[in-house]
Amino acid sequence: MERELEDLAASVAEALVSAMRSRDWDLMELRFRDCFARAGVRGGYARRLARDRRLMASGELTAAQIHSAWNRRLSPMFAELPDLAGELRELLPKLDLPESADRPAPAANAISGGTVANAVMAGSIGSVTIHQEAASPAASDGWPLVGGLRRLGLGVRPTRRTVGQTALPPYVARDGDDELSVLLRQAAHYGGLVVVTGGPLSGKTSTAWAALRASVAEDSRVFVAGGGTDLRDLPDQLRGRDSEGTHVVWLDDLEDHLAEPSTPGVLAQLTHDRVLVLATMRDEAYDRHRFGRHPAARALSVAQTFEVPTEWSEAELARLATVDDPRLADAVRWRGFLGITQFLALGPDLWEEWRRAQRAGGRRLGYLLVRAAIDFARHGITEALPLEALVAVANEYEEHPEAGTEEAYVEALAWAASLRTGVAGLLVPGEEEETWRACGTLVADALRVPDFPAADQYVWWGMLDGARKHRPAEHDALLAAARADLRARAEAGDVDVMRILGEFAGRAGDMTDAKRWYGKVVELDRSNALTVGQDLVELGEYTEATRYLEMAAADGNRWAASALARLHFDRAERWLARATAQGDKKAAATLAHLRSGPRMGPDTVKE
Repeated sequence: MERELEDLAASVAEALVSAMRSRDWDLMELRFRDCFARAGVRGGYARRLARDRRLMASGELTAAQIHSAWNRRLSPMFAELPDLAGELRELLPKLDLPESADRPAPAANAISGGTVANAVMAGSIGSVTIHQEAASPAASDGWPLVGGLRRLGLGVRPTRRTVGQTALPPYVARDGDDELSVLLRQAAHYGGLVVVTGGPLSGKTSTAWAALRASVAEDSRVFVAGGGTDLRDLPDQLRGRDSEGTHVVWLDDLEDHLAEPSTPGVLAQLTHDRVLVLATMRDEAYDRHRFGRHPAARALSVAQTFEVPTEWSEAELARLATVDDPRLADAVRWRGFLGITQFLALGPDLWEEWRRAQRAGGRRLGYLLVRAAIDFARHGITEALPLEALVAVANEYEEHPEAGTEEAYVEALAWAASLRTGVAGLLVPGEEEETWRACGTLVADALRVPDFPAADQYVWWGMLDGARKHRPAEHDALLAAARADLRARAEAGDVDVMRILGEFAGRAGDMTDAKRWYGKVVELDRSNALTVGQDLVELGEYTEATRYLEMAAADGNRWAASALARLHFDRAERWLARATAQGDKKAAATLAHLRSGPRMGPDTVKE
């Protein structure tokens, strides 16, 4: 078996060398690369093939050296990768290759740049020099290299980034990448127009970029035509180009170029000249130009098309999960109805527009509504809420001491919810009618920004009231988050926050913590005794309440004295009523006397 694999490696190496000498190298290379790809082999073998062929053509490596290198490389691979051995064993008989590399190559003398009446063709000629004027290199041979293409330079939108991050996260392969690569390889060999279509911000440009780099050699030449570029001289630039190289014309947003009447003719000429034209178009733009009587319909009818879906499959999401980049993790968690690429591309624009809306003369009410929705989401209420819940929180921000009118908030909502780039607004609709939540990109950014404004105790009150009314199932979790968030500020000595924490602890049923915070409030500022006493009455802690009300009354606070008397009055009535119900006649007489007099005010003691 080992001997058989060694023989196979030698045969494949010989076939590779012969293919490198063939005029049909592009097609041969494609077939070899497909074998490697189907067998799951990675590691830059396409680049090695292209490099070795170039070095053999320049004379830097001999055919024997290349044969030996590939023989040594393939032998151990076949032992470890039987699928690769099977693929190449099946391919060899199908190849129509030139004579074996072991035989002398036929003379390949050539004279160019002038007219010669007679020429001698021989295997070798010594010490003969023929001076001819060299032909001028084609302009296209000076185009940039495919290996130097960068996504940002092609128009891909930068994503949010923090210190140490690149402008874009790593490219994650889509399910159809291999299919697109096959189309590009065929078009690179035979010439043709390949149009990558998809919805807005679906990742068309990135997908096309990745497929191109996987389909042609890095030293292939590419012309990137920006919007408004005159394409009419492209055929002239390509005339006389290096026939051994691959030339690509890149047309992002092809619909912009189709506005020029000459473009369909240029596309037809380029494909006739065996040039790969790679373009992107939005789905609706492609349909508008392709069908009906549009002048570009004929040019598009011969194009190969590939659609990039906005939604990501489970397999694609699984691949994404293996990439260590927090921006991708945020996209998975917070994207909502957005596609991954839509989330990444839209985020920076939405954040910048929202941030700038707070300035004087901006959309201040809209800014506050969105901030309220962000605060709800980053503290756990991710479901959409009605406008009134957002307004209640927006009115609590210190930057906006006076509430806007109902009409002003309705107008602010319309601005915040309007679609940006046809994809999403700052606020997006919920499943329930007339409910709204912050776009997930804003929530993710707010959670990553270290100096995002913290919610104060009044904002927490507003959010808790909104949750209790509209999302009761999530109220307790939000209450726990509020207590945890405010604790540090209370420990630092903020008396107002201490009192709020006492109220929150009481709402949570944690009376031990409530009494602790209320005690600290009065300890730091005795003038709060009345307020603390009233809060404790509301919580049913009458003994503790009495202590604080007596303290305030002793300090001369008449309101405290009145509240204390009312508390005693109500408690006396309550207990006398209970004794009367149990048959105590003296209690009944006292209760009747008590009730015959004027009341002190509304009851403050719960029965």
